[in-house]
Amino acid sequence: MDILLIEDNENDVFLFNEYLRLIGLSDSNVTALSTSLEVRELLKNETFDLAFLDLTLPDTTGIQSFESLMSCSPKFPIIVLTGLEDQETAKEIIKSGAQDYLVKGVYQPKDLMKSIEYSIERHQWYMDRYKMERNYVNAIIKGAETERTRIARDLHDGVVQTLTISLLTLDLLIKKSQDINEEYSALMDKTRKHLKNSVDEVRNIAHSLVPNAFQNIGMKLALNELMEDIRSLASIKVDFEYQIDSDQISDDKYMTIYRVMQEVFNNMIKHAQATHCLVSMTQQENIVNILIKDNGCGFDLSTIKKTKSTFGINNIDSRIKLLNGTCILKSKKGEGTSYEISFPMC
Repeated sequence: MDILLIEDNENDVFLFNEYLRLIGLSDSNVTALSTSLEVRELLKNETFDLAFLDLTLPDTTGIQSFESLMSCSPKFPIIVLTGLEDQETAKEIIKSGAQDYLVKGVYQPKDLMKSIEYSIERHQWYMDRYKMERNYVNAIIKGAETERTRIARDLHDGVVQTLTISLLTLDLLIKKSQDINEEYSALMDKTRKHLKNSVDEVRNIAHSLVPNAFQNIGMKLALNELMEDIRSLASIKVDFEYQIDSDQISDDKYMTIYRVMQEVFNNMIKHAQATHCLVSMTQQENIVNILIKDNGCGFDLSTIKKTKSTFGINNIDSRIKLLNGTCILKSKKGEGTSYEISFPMC
């Protein structure tokens, strides 16, 4: 068993290894690290079967230590090591995703064995449930995208064509009706404008459902067009940086990112009162990193969660999880909002 032990006290590291020997797990491969920074660097390339996390580290304490570990999207169970005074914090961390906790200086070898068995079993149950939920959400999103495509095609091939023919017919009628009075002429001109506006509006709806640039040219152009829409319609200055190897990302992942950005910008336009936004898409080996940051009014995330007005935020989070990625939302009143998104290309 490969075990990650995050502990800065050498005596506690020694005691932990001794307890492993006493419960028959001396052949386990234990990697001991003392800071959250070391852990984040290691987990970029390594994974483990189990992790033990001391909450009090040189660079993080309490729930910050757990959040730092979770930012690496670990796929293994986590057992918290805590002192007597931090048990309430440990219980809160379990609600956030840890499997169990042990009180340092109190737990015995048998407690360690029970915690390991329980945590692995609980984590496996969670992963099986997560896979089922993920498949279910993925099926819903794919069904929705299929329906969007059908509606967009029907709008383009049906409604747009009918309106266009009506517009051409009206143009022909106007040309042949030279002797009509000014009142009728003004009425026909007004009708023509309404028809033209209807054609443009339906085309825009079809484009928002399934962007033509994405279908025909690629994600970069589709996102550029989305940024242009934001600049023109919402008067928000958008700085866009795109440095991605497009050939390595599937169309499904691209469409997911497009929908996420649509959701982020919708939230920004409705609530942020922003005048400037930075969008950065970069690639670090096999990882795509996206930063979306605005200079808007910001908000208190804890207050939003209490009011349960988080449908858009939850929608973004669900889509990113389908990519096996992470989304860190940061916001503070008067200081804007940022989304830090990361996901593997393959």
